[in-house]
Amino acid sequence: MNALRAFQFIINPSAGQGKYKRIIHVIDTTLSGSGLQYEIRMPSYRGEATVIAREVADNCDVVVAVGGDGTINEVLNGIVGSQAVLGIIAAGTGNGFARELGVPLQTERACQVLVEGHVKALDLGNANGKYFLGTAGVGFDALIAKASGEILGPLRGMWLYFFAGALMFYRFKRQLIDLEIDSETIRVRPLLVAVANTRRYGGKALIAPDAKPDDGLLDVCVIQNMSALRLMYHLPKLFTGEHTKLSDVAMYRGKNITIHAKEPIPLHVDGEAVESRSEVQFTLLLEAIKVLVPKEHKA
Repeated sequence: MNALRAFQFIINPSAGQGKYKRIIHVIDTTLSGSGLQYEIRMPSYRGEATVIAREVADNCDVVVAVGGDGTINEVLNGIVGSQAVLGIIAAGTGNGFARELGVPLQTERACQVLVEGHVKALDLGNANGKYFLGTAGVGFDALIAKASGEILGPLRGMWLYFFAGALMFYRFKRQLIDLEIDSETIRVRPLLVAVANTRRYGGKALIAPDAKPDDGLLDVCVIQNMSALRLMYHLPKLFTGEHTKLSDVAMYRGKNITIHAKEPIPLHVDGEAVESRSEVQFTLLLEAIKVLVPKEHKA
């Protein structure tokens, strides 16, 4: 760890529900006596975190994303291909990445990981040119992500997503698609297809219970079309991983996944809606990102 001396913090001003000043204070307190060099920048618009990360990636050792999973995704998309290491201070709603990687949710302890943790190389997914560390996919969940951004703006939270889902359930058009997983082709009319590099879907939901970000494979969860009543009844199983036992759910694994649809289908990358496409290609890049994690983390 002594080789990592220069840190760039990129702080979402909405981090910690606007408590970014306290987060900055903790950063200053933790790093001021460590001998490490650090700077802090705060993006002012969506996507700027990627721009900043790309600008600084070749001039610092660690780029630290301070915010939710969306902020972390923006930062990692800026440093891919560089030697910079990704650091994480979780300050979002779900904090799925931090939970998955064992990074403490408390700011003080997360800062200690930056100072004392170790570097781990992880795989990255790519969906039509945009990288993801956690999950990407098409269908109803992507439509919820899009609706949440348009209707709820910066507001986040599980109940708000349920609200957006209730609004959009009967508006979602179920398409017959061809799903290619390596050399196998499956024709389905799904509610959603999730392509997972890690287990978690947002905060605590386990969309792909066996997924690992360093096993060289993407896990694919296909949830078939089902009624609203059946969906709500079985929804709690998503938080235990028991949904994979349902007859409506099928799990696959592969390195190259392609979805062909007749019409553009909603797409999300790490929970953020992106442009809908009628063809979506998912690929896996082995050990494409280096991340600071606690010394004891085994995943």
